[in-house]
Amino acid sequence: MKAMTLRRKDWLMMTKDEAARLLSILLHELTKPWRKEKVHSDVLEIIMKLRIQAADEERYMNDLLSNIAFASESAHALKQIWGYMLREQTFLSPGTIEAMLTDAQQAIRRRLPELVERYGRPFADIADAAERKRQLERSYSALLLFNRIATDFLIEFGREENESAARTFFAADPNELLEVFHHLCGVYASRWLEGLEVD
Repeated sequence: MKAMTLRRKDWLMMTKDEAARLLSILLHELTKPWRKEKVHSDVLEIIMKLRIQAADEERYMNDLLSNIAFASESAHALKQIWGYMLREQTFLSPGTIEAMLTDAQQAIRRRLPELVERYGRPFADIADAAERKRQLERSYSALLLFNRIATDFLIEFGREENESAARTFFAADPNELLEVFHHLCGVYASRWLEGLEVD
């Protein structure tokens, strides 16, 4: 019975570096069929739609900031969903994942005014309006892609046919894995956005 008193860390087998390597391979496989031109086109379409809907530059920047707050919190919700699967060592169906994300996003919308204020602070210090707009567009573009990568990964992770490979991650520290996941999704989003120009 003494073995049962071991701390979780004592019986974990996958190191942070091993988890990072495996996760990087899977993210590469996940995004391999993508085409940079299509990714850029999709992102630009969302940005341009926001511009068209806004009455003026100030409204456009406010809308960007609101979307940044929403997308940032959605990214956090995606991490929490995967964290639940890792800690409980269970799989959720794509439908369940989507339902959990929808519930989380409804809660995010209710808190949006306070979130916008918080996420707006780093941009408020940028005196030049053109530079502030550029930074807002860049941040929102990165978050759009981050969430697309993270969502696609979680859907694949939860699919029954992928359970055998996905179960490997149950041998890692969930907190370390979530840290690696966040970092790598950001890295892949940055790579896919290289060369994107928003006029």
